[in-house]
Amino acid sequence: MAVLSTRASRRSTEGVANVAAQLIGWPDLALKRTRRGLGFRSGGREIVRMSGDHTAELLLTTDVIDRWARVLTDCRRVTPGADAGWVAMTIEGRADAELFLSLVSVAIKVNQGSR
Repeated sequence: MAVLSTRASRRSTEGVANVAAQLIGWPDLALKRTRRGLGFRSGGREIVRMSGDHTAELLLTTDVIDRWARVLTDCRRVTPGADAGWVAMTIEGRADAELFLSLVSVAIKVNQGSR
């Protein structure tokens, strides 16, 4: 997957906190506070990890990552996550936030099917 650019960018208010505020209202997600930050669970399984102002991780599963590898790489906001099946995403603007929320919908669906 592509490596994030080190070029400085203008950060907006559409960071992780705003995305988390939106996810709190989703019926399929339960908020879980951890010592590292916020997490969201779906069906008892952690699928979102938020530990920074502009980076979040998402459990897409290895099958989805393999299928979408080219698209995710071309995005340049998405990188491999800390664990297998996870991706990390930089959220710095509205478009990033909308993409992340869309990917959360995918994560909910694919993780329901893997139980």
